[in-house]
Amino acid sequence: MLAPYQGRFGSSFQERGQEAIRCYGAHAYLACCTMCGAAAEAILLATAIAKSDESTVLKQYNSSGGRRRVENLILGKARQELRDVGYMTLLKYWGDQAAHGKLSGIKDNEAYTSLALLLRFAIFVNENWVELVAA
Repeated sequence: MLAPYQGRFGSSFQERGQEAIRCYGAHAYLACCTMCGAAAEAILLATAIAKSDESTVLKQYNSSGGRRRVENLILGKARQELRDVGYMTLLKYWGDQAAHGKLSGIKDNEAYTSLALLLRFAIFVNENWVELVAA
């Protein structure tokens, strides 16, 4: 289900999405959520790069608060309906929880929901691509 979006979001998205699916199948739910968060960030980067230039986007992304800056680059001038969509909220939360050393409590339910949110986020960005990458 994620494969149709590889052309738009790139090989990094495809690689991370496939890893998330494999992790879920292996009952590695923490890893699944981590990979879903990484795949969602690949969508953000691909969208921002399409809107700006790669070196500027990567410089912003790799700086302190980089993910937020990249999100603002994409959504800053978008209409309110696009800015209010919360697909990234749980993906960021679970991805951040999974990436830190404390006990996460992530189980099947969270991983399954994370995969569904990743797919829905890919669909949302794809459907709103023209507006999101407009200058």
